[in-house]
Amino acid sequence: MYRAKLTCAAALVAALGWLHQPSLLRALEPDVDALVGTYRFVGGQTEVRAVASAIDDAVDELNLLIRGIARRRLKEPNMPTDEVRISSENGTIIVSRTAQPAVSAPASGQKIRWLNPRNGNELEVSHRMTDDGALEQVLIGDRGTSTNVFLLATDGKLVIKSTIEADALRAPIRFSTTYARK
Repeated sequence: MYRAKLTCAAALVAALGWLHQPSLLRALEPDVDALVGTYRFVGGQTEVRAVASAIDDAVDELNLLIRGIARRRLKEPNMPTDEVRISSENGTIIVSRTAQPAVSAPASGQKIRWLNPRNGNELEVSHRMTDDGALEQVLIGDRGTSTNVFLLATDGKLVIKSTIEADALRAPIRFSTTYARK
């Protein structure tokens, strides 16, 4: 019996050693390829209103003097766009949205400095694939953090779950938008 346990343990150690081969580990890691493509917004006015409402509710709690500025700054980059494109090149994931600058970062999750060419804002950006095959994009600026999780629903549509957190907000802003592959 003792010898059988040792043989089982030896087999397990050998199997674990085999699993730690770098090429096999890469094969087991979630891959961005399933998400690569161009998607068009299909969430309709219901989702547009939901995003606007989530932002309005958060901004209504702010000081009257800054509400308008905060509303504009939050709505402009966060309203659904006509298209979203996800691509991958040489270990870098690029997320492009209609009328927005493309955001690229290493697929490894490494944070990099990214300068928004439209407004000069400097952000810390990271892209990483989660264990469940979703792409997590995190953008950190001086005023807060925006996290977008891109995942494929069972019907094949791309769902983007967004969370915006800022020191000035009492609670995070959360909303989802839906896109279909072109």
